[in-house]
Amino acid sequence: MRVAAIILFVLTMASSQAQIAESGFHINWTIVKPTYTDYVSKTSSRGVRLGFTKFINEQFGAGIEGGFTVLDDYVPRQTYEQPGGAITTDIFNYMYNYTLTANGQYYFKKSGLFVPYAALHTGVVFTEYTQFYNAYSSTENKTGAIVRPELGAMYRFQTYGALGLKAAIGYEYATNKIEEAGIDNFSGLNVQIGIVLFNN
Repeated sequence: MRVAAIILFVLTMASSQAQIAESGFHINWTIVKPTYTDYVSKTSSRGVRLGFTKFINEQFGAGIEGGFTVLDDYVPRQTYEQPGGAITTDIFNYMYNYTLTANGQYYFKKSGLFVPYAALHTGVVFTEYTQFYNAYSSTENKTGAIVRPELGAMYRFQTYGALGLKAAIGYEYATNKIEEAGIDNFSGLNVQIGIVLFNN
């Protein structure tokens, strides 16, 4: 009976150690390269994402994440014909994206300091399109859905340590088109680098 109890205790400890952690918080600096480039085409490094992950077991996790990204572009000076006349101006296009997503994660390693993973994020995006021309500006808002598959890795500085790093690449697609303005759904590639705080 005592031997069985010892074996059960060892197995329990081994399984608990295999799980990466109980949960974790992360903050990522985000770089976005648009693949739909009719409105904005420049790569933007003005993005941040905050998230929480619950590690369900040694290979699966789930979480939530909020993000904010600013993209902009410049259209050189030209003349635009309108029903009541014409206007000559250059234009600055700005795109402000606010996202809130839920995600599922799969870990390719069950334990260790370096853990690669795959994730799928789905949720909502609120987009503000703003154009500046001469002394004027115009703004259109759109709420839509967003999906983002992601491949990344987490690195923990030491076993059971609270601090780690996170890096990931992903593709995002959002249903935030505005047909009246001739703007189609946004898509883009992203790179994320950040810090993870693990909770054991």
